[in-house]
Amino acid sequence: YDFPNLSVFKEQIALFKEALVRAPATAEQSKDIDFLLTTGELFTLVVYGQLILENAAIYDIPVEVLDQIFDFMVRDFSAYALEFHNKPSSTQDQMDYAQRMIRKPFVDDVRYQKIWEENVYTMRGRYEMNA
Repeated sequence: YDFPNLSVFKEQIALFKEALVRAPATAEQSKDIDFLLTTGELFTLVVYGQLILENAAIYDIPVEVLDQIFDFMVRDFSAYALEFHNKPSSTQDQMDYAQRMIRKPFVDDVRYQKIWEENVYTMRGRYEMNA
């Protein structure tokens, strides 16, 4: 696949992988559950991205929908990168990588409106909460 937000997400992943090699967790960080949870959230987003792309082919998901999905994936990855940066135990190298991982998604208002009208708004009234 090749679409704008996937490209941004791939850049974030490349930086994350590089950070894991060049600025690995210290022995103390390896025992810090809070630090490890944030690292795990970043890793989990990578896995979710892979699963989304694998299923996109199976379920014939339009590229516009995928691009909109990866819009939030880029934002979530950026939010966790900021959290990673702000950990009290983060080293300077880790903080530098985290800052580089923070990215804005490619915004396409036309795509967003199309997804809203064709895929979201059409679902109104179809689901009911269980009492």
